[in-house]
Amino acid sequence: MSRWGRALGWPGLAGLVALLLAAVMAWAGQRWDAQATALQAEARALRAKARPAASVSAGPVSAQQWQAALPPASQRQQRLADLLELSLRLDLRGVRTEHRLTTTEGLERLRVTMPVTGPYAQVRRLIAAALAHDPALSLDAVKLRRVSPLSADVEAELQWSLHGRAP
Repeated sequence: MSRWGRALGWPGLAGLVALLLAAVMAWAGQRWDAQATALQAEARALRAKARPAASVSAGPVSAQQWQAALPPASQRQQRLADLLELSLRLDLRGVRTEHRLTTTEGLERLRVTMPVTGPYAQVRRLIAAALAHDPALSLDAVKLRRVSPLSADVEAELQWSLHGRAP
């Protein structure tokens, strides 16, 4: 090796080492390309498997089917009571609620404005619990205001819509 070392000198040895490293990297690159190809094939298979599951549904819902799935007007007071009870269970203080009922083409919409005060986490829990409890309830608007910079409580004004079938 000393004869090769003297004949090539340090620039030649550096070049030889670089050539060996390039060969190793080319070999590793081929392995990485093979792994990438396998992972892409697996991703395509998973996407193809997920597509049918995502597209499986009851099909398009007509306006009549949607309207028929809404709760009847006779349940309006109980649904409103459930919404108010959820806020009480979560220790959110409310001053008053305002209600406005509109009826159009066999549908009714009870708009409820609900101001509450309490910890931000509890307001979020109320929103999540209310929407999970009543599938015909929508949250139309949220206004949040911190009572003071050092307070843990927020004042929230929640605007809900209870959707239902008109009598």
